[in-house]
Amino acid sequence: MPQDAHNVVVILTVGKSDNGKNATLAFSCGLAATAVGHNAVVFLTSDGAVWGYSGSAQGIAVQGFPPLTELIDNYLAAGGRLIMCSVCRNTCITGGPDAPPAAEVLSEAEDGGFTTVIDLATDGTMVTF
Repeated sequence: MPQDAHNVVVILTVGKSDNGKNATLAFSCGLAATAVGHNAVVFLTSDGAVWGYSGSAQGIAVQGFPPLTELIDNYLAAGGRLIMCSVCRNTCITGGPDAPPAAEVLSEAEDGGFTTVIDLATDGTMVTF
C-alpha cells in the first residue's frame, strides 16, 4: 500500500433480507478502495454478520455485479480485511451464545468490536451499508 494510503472502513449491518444488495455494494466498495491503494476493512455487525460464514453468499448475485462469492473472494485476495463483530459472531447468527454455529466462520474473518472500528476509522473514511 502507498505511504499515503488511508483506511476505508465499510460497515455492513444488513443480512439476507435484501437478497444481498447491501452486501454486494459493501464488498464492491471495499474492493474499489483496495484498487486505488487504500487499506480496506469490511466490518460485519448485526444482521450483516451472516456474511462472515462459509456458504452464506452462495447463489447471491445482484444484476450488474459479479456474484457475491466472487466479490468476497476478490476483496480478500486484494488484501481487504474482514472483521466480524465479536458479540454478533456469538449471538446474532447462532441464536444464542451457547448454540453451535450453523456454519463455519470464514477463515479470513477476524474478531473485533466497535473500538477496533473507531480506531481504524480515525483519520480515515467510514461507509455504512
